[in-house]
Amino acid sequence: MRINDFLLNDESVERLHCPNRNVITFSDKNDVWANSVEFIRFEEKREKYTWVHPDEIYFAISSDHYVKTLINCGNKCKWMNRHSTLKELLHILPGENFIRLNKFYILNLNYFSHINENKKHLCFIDDHSIPIPHRISPFICRLLKSTYT
Repeated sequence: MRINDFLLNDESVERLHCPNRNVITFSDKNDVWANSVEFIRFEEKREKYTWVHPDEIYFAISSDHYVKTLINCGNKCKWMNRHSTLKELLHILPGENFIRLNKFYILNLNYFSHINENKKHLCFIDDHSIPIPHRISPFICRLLKSTYT
């Protein structure tokens, strides 16, 4: 995960460990809108939470009222959970990078490489791939192929 200087002061650490927080925004006092950074809380293991920057999210899949998310952790990827719906998560994420593929999936376009339709795998730019058993509309597939590959 990214380590930022503004996370290291005592006030920030207190805010991070508050159990009722789901999103934390850190901002530069001079220019709040241009320099704000938002972190989202995910559960890595039972009762172990990790704060993630939206740019570290590769992919999210819906599982009832939980979202299972593939997150970039340095040079490897980890699956983490969040108690929310895809709609709620998509509302938090920056709109220019993320697209909802269907009612089950959200994709970060910055990591997208291609869709292997024969094997039904979604491939990322760093050679990671994941199975996608649920159908993605042909329109979305054509759009992704024409724009991002």
